[in-house]
Amino acid sequence: MLMTPILGYEPRPGRLVEWTLDERTLAAAEVAPAHPSPPSYVQERHIRRALANEESGTVQSPWLATVFDLPGRLDTAAMGAAIEKWIRRHPTLLTWFGVEGDDLRRHAVPADTLSLHTTEIGEFSEAAAIREYLLDRFDVETNPLRWPPFVFGTILREDSSTVYFAVDHSHSDGYSIILVFDELRTLYQAELDGTEAELPEVGSYVDFCRLERERAARITANSPAVHRWLEFWLAGGGQPPRFPLDLGVTANGSYPAVPFEIDLFDAAEADTFATACKDLGGGFSAGLLAAIGITNRELAGQDDYRGLAVVHTRDEPRWAATQGWFINLVPVRFPVSGRFDEVIGQAQSAFSAARELAGVSVHRVAEVVSEGLNTGADPRAVLPMVSYIDTRVAPGSRDFEQADCRVLGGPGDSHDVPIWVNRLWGRTYLKASYPDTPRARANVPRYLEHLREVLRAVVRTGGYRVGELEPTAAGG
Repeated sequence: MLMTPILGYEPRPGRLVEWTLDERTLAAAEVAPAHPSPPSYVQERHIRRALANEESGTVQSPWLATVFDLPGRLDTAAMGAAIEKWIRRHPTLLTWFGVEGDDLRRHAVPADTLSLHTTEIGEFSEAAAIREYLLDRFDVETNPLRWPPFVFGTILREDSSTVYFAVDHSHSDGYSIILVFDELRTLYQAELDGTEAELPEVGSYVDFCRLERERAARITANSPAVHRWLEFWLAGGGQPPRFPLDLGVTANGSYPAVPFEIDLFDAAEADTFATACKDLGGGFSAGLLAAIGITNRELAGQDDYRGLAVVHTRDEPRWAATQGWFINLVPVRFPVSGRFDEVIGQAQSAFSAARELAGVSVHRVAEVVSEGLNTGADPRAVLPMVSYIDTRVAPGSRDFEQADCRVLGGPGDSHDVPIWVNRLWGRTYLKASYPDTPRARANVPRYLEHLREVLRAVVRTGGYRVGELEPTAAGG
């Protein structure tokens, strides 16, 4: 599945129709009682960041969206019934949060009150007009402090129709949004056929949030996990990791995020890289981290890699297909020696150890540690990270390309360089964003292109030696 900035999305023209809530459902939401389940740590951080961004006027698009095509002219009644079933299947979508003093309080709409109807938006003859409409809808309507936090619609045509769905990030993550395609088309086809859809049982992210907080309450300042987090943080002087090259940003500056994309491998090259990593005792993720560590050493002179990796927290079968924000950042640190075969071993050991901290949020650590841990004083800040997803494991992944299935992201501000690497059946590519400054425009593409060459050298030869590539000169 491709990650596409919405400003670069080119939808085919057609007639827009959306599924909206009827009056009975809205009335039920008005009197919906508080729900005892608290927000998860990532939900709370996300909501407080959104509030800080709103107060400061910082540009944000804190939503996730997916679009995909289905053949022929969509049956809007059948899809509306499918969407209702899908929302009830994932209870987090029936909830939102209210601010009560310093606390966030969840509210939930009873599932049996949910009812949708179609709303005609109009005929659109240009891709740009559709794109502008969708961006405005997604930015305005996907809000964790209101219900519903999502937008559902379609672009109708005779030969094919595009379904679009956007939701506030507090209810979904990068893998969850990928799952939408196959689940919705399965439910839709069942409606057309008059049958029951065959889908796996799922748990509720609302239940997961409660469990996470209960487990977190058992973590104290003396817990081994806290000591491991502190060691990682103190290794950087109590500060979070940063991109290793100059980005030309100031602490209080505001910089639009610049998207960046680069292909790493085709299908055969990705298999070769995975095999090379396995032969050296590491996995694909460890190989990627090792190459990043080598790039940091070659371009920035860093002898140790220190970064935050994204890992999933779907630690029970019931969460496998559940919509929710099932991720955590874990601390990865390892020495970078002269050869890839040495570095990947260190990276694999460090990543495996970090995976053990998947259930320990750094924000819980910050709650129990009085000093020495700075997770970002500015609540608007997003910690830099590296994410790797093998999208081939997702149901329906073989059909992503034919259905033009994409994940859309919105514009926003940036102070650092988050990196996403996605492996598809036909290609593996890297997405990143960076702050729009002259230094970042010079240094970030140079860095990421160098990283690609390190990775491709491993594909060509099965290994790599530090210094093998001639670093390009710094720009700007």
